[in-house]
Amino acid sequence: MDSYKLITTVFPHIKWPSKWNDLIKLVERCVHETKVTIVYWKKTPDQWIKLNTDGSALSNPGRIGVGGILRDQKGHMKLAFATPLGEGTNNQVELETTIFGMTWSIHLGYMKVILEVDSQLLVDWIMLKAKPPWSISTKVQQHHELINQTNNFNCKYTFREANFVADSLSKHSHNITTPQLYFSEQQLPKETRAYHQMDIMEMANFRRRKIKKIKEPL
Repeated sequence: MDSYKLITTVFPHIKWPSKWNDLIKLVERCVHETKVTIVYWKKTPDQWIKLNTDGSALSNPGRIGVGGILRDQKGHMKLAFATPLGEGTNNQVELETTIFGMTWSIHLGYMKVILEVDSQLLVDWIMLKAKPPWSISTKVQQHHELINQTNNFNCKYTFREANFVADSLSKHSHNITTPQLYFSEQQLPKETRAYHQMDIMEMANFRRRKIKKIKEPL
């Protein structure tokens, strides 16, 4: 398939010139349409605790680390953590961080837990909507054993832009050599503390995503 036929097939809503030079000029001026979504971290119902977690892998496989934060219905921090885990894979690190966070939630006596992550696949594994790879099936089972120790549990997907606190903690794990637990906001890394304050004030972040459709220049 030649270039002209390909581009007119993929983007039929644009009037493409037949001359090659004119076609190139128009292509250079075209831009992707961008979808902007307003997102923000949402507080929990009364008597619930929210656990936000995230994992970070420098390569796949490669060095991995986890981070997460427990917050109450007012958004106040109860516990946060950043932990390096050595070598592993993307799938492994996502499960390791939720297991670490759930273990601490139960240890601290929180029995009504909302787990919020920015991986839809992880949500599907935990909520039994998809079968996990055999290599991590034991970790998924370990997670369900923790869930069974709670009175109420839910796992939800959230956009990455609403999960910046956990994301920054997971990235911070690559800068440390031993697990770090934080019991007050003042102990948090500077960047994490700023994101946490934004969440408490329910400040919005903007999620920008290019979509397949492109705009024809005016």
